[in-house]
Amino acid sequence: MKTQLFSAHTQLPEGTDLHQTYRYVSIILKVNSDNGQIIDCAVPIYCQLTGDFIAEIIRGKSIETELNLIIKELEDRLFTGSRRALISALQIIRERYMLTKGRNHK
Repeated sequence: MKTQLFSAHTQLPEGTDLHQTYRYVSIILKVNSDNGQIIDCAVPIYCQLTGDFIAEIIRGKSIETELNLIIKELEDRLFTGSRRALISALQIIRERYMLTKGRNHK
Protein backbone atom coordinates (compact mmCIF):
# COMPACT_ATOMS: atom_id res chain seq x y z
CA MET A 1 0.00 0.00 0.00
CA LYS A 2 1.33 3.41 -0.98
CA THR A 3 0.47 6.22 1.42
CA GLN A 4 0.60 9.99 1.19
CA LEU A 5 0.60 12.66 3.89
CA PHE A 6 -1.66 15.70 3.53
CA SER A 7 -2.11 18.70 5.79
CA ALA A 8 -4.16 21.87 5.75
CA HIS A 9 -4.37 24.89 7.99
CA THR A 10 -7.34 27.23 8.40
CA GLN A 11 -7.89 30.25 10.60
CA LEU A 12 -9.77 29.72 13.83
CA PRO A 13 -12.74 31.97 14.63
CA GLU A 14 -11.76 35.22 16.31
CA GLY A 15 -12.79 35.53 19.92
CA THR A 16 -12.17 31.86 20.76
CA ASP A 17 -9.51 30.85 23.25
CA LEU A 18 -7.77 28.74 20.58
CA HIS A 19 -7.57 31.73 18.23
CA GLN A 20 -5.91 33.78 20.96
CA THR A 21 -3.23 31.12 21.37
CA TYR A 22 -2.79 29.49 17.96
CA ARG A 23 -4.77 31.45 15.29
CA TYR A 24 -4.90 28.38 13.00
CA VAL A 25 -6.11 24.80 13.21
CA SER A 26 -4.10 22.18 11.36
CA ILE A 27 -5.16 18.70 10.39
CA ILE A 28 -2.80 16.04 9.10
CA LEU A 29 -4.01 12.91 7.30
CA LYS A 30 -2.15 9.80 6.24
CA VAL A 31 -4.04 8.51 3.21
CA ASN A 32 -3.91 5.31 1.14
CA SER A 33 -3.20 6.78 -2.29
CA ASP A 34 -4.85 3.84 -4.07
CA ASN A 35 -8.35 4.35 -2.68
CA GLY A 36 -8.35 7.50 -0.55
CA GLN A 37 -8.86 5.65 2.75
CA ILE A 38 -7.69 7.70 5.72
CA ILE A 39 -5.18 5.59 7.63
CA ASP A 40 -4.44 8.06 10.41
CA CYS A 41 -5.34 11.57 11.53
CA ALA A 42 -3.81 14.19 13.81
CA VAL A 43 -4.99 17.60 14.95
CA PRO A 44 -1.98 18.92 16.89
CA ILE A 45 -3.52 21.91 18.69
CA TYR A 46 -6.17 19.89 20.50
CA CYS A 47 -5.74 17.95 23.71
CA GLN A 48 -5.31 14.21 23.26
CA LEU A 49 -8.96 13.45 24.04
CA THR A 50 -10.26 15.81 21.35
CA GLY A 51 -7.67 14.73 18.79
CA ASP A 52 -8.43 11.06 19.41
CA PHE A 53 -12.18 11.73 19.16
CA ILE A 54 -11.80 13.47 15.80
CA ALA A 55 -9.44 10.76 14.52
CA GLU A 56 -12.00 8.10 15.53
CA ILE A 57 -14.61 9.81 13.37
CA ILE A 58 -12.30 10.27 10.37
CA ARG A 59 -10.07 7.18 10.39
CA GLY A 60 -11.08 4.41 7.98
CA LYS A 61 -13.24 6.63 5.79
CA SER A 62 -12.33 7.76 2.26
CA ILE A 63 -11.27 11.36 1.70
CA GLU A 64 -12.18 10.74 -1.94
CA THR A 65 -15.76 9.47 -1.60
CA GLU A 66 -16.91 9.98 2.00
CA LEU A 67 -16.14 13.63 2.78
CA ASN A 68 -19.84 14.47 3.15
CA LEU A 69 -20.24 11.58 5.60
CA ILE A 70 -17.23 12.80 7.61
CA ILE A 71 -18.61 16.36 7.69
CA LYS A 72 -22.07 15.17 8.76
CA GLU A 73 -20.62 13.08 11.55
CA LEU A 74 -18.44 15.97 12.75
CA GLU A 75 -21.48 18.27 12.73
CA ASP A 76 -23.54 15.71 14.66
CA ARG A 77 -20.89 14.80 17.26
CA LEU A 78 -18.32 17.60 17.63
CA PHE A 79 -19.36 20.73 19.48
CA THR A 80 -16.35 23.04 19.55
CA GLY A 81 -15.88 26.62 18.41
CA SER A 82 -13.34 25.42 15.88
CA ARG A 83 -15.52 22.81 14.12
CA ARG A 84 -16.12 24.93 10.99
CA ALA A 85 -12.38 25.65 10.61
CA LEU A 86 -11.62 21.94 10.95
CA ILE A 87 -14.18 21.08 8.26
CA SER A 88 -12.71 23.73 5.95
CA ALA A 89 -9.25 22.19 6.41
CA LEU A 90 -10.67 18.76 5.50
CA GLN A 91 -12.18 20.22 2.33
CA ILE A 92 -8.79 21.68 1.37
CA ILE A 93 -7.14 18.29 1.90
CA ARG A 94 -9.72 16.61 -0.33
CA GLU A 95 -9.00 19.14 -3.09
CA ARG A 96 -5.26 18.49 -2.77
CA TYR A 97 -5.81 14.73 -2.77
CA MET A 98 -7.94 14.90 -5.92
CA LEU A 99 -5.35 17.12 -7.68
CA THR A 100 -2.59 14.70 -6.73
CA LYS A 101 -4.64 11.71 -7.85
CA GLY A 102 -5.31 13.38 -11.20
CA ARG A 103 -1.61 14.05 -11.74
CA ASN A 104 -0.63 10.49 -10.84
CA HIS A 105 -3.19 8.89 -13.18
CA LYS A 106 -2.28 10.78 -16.38
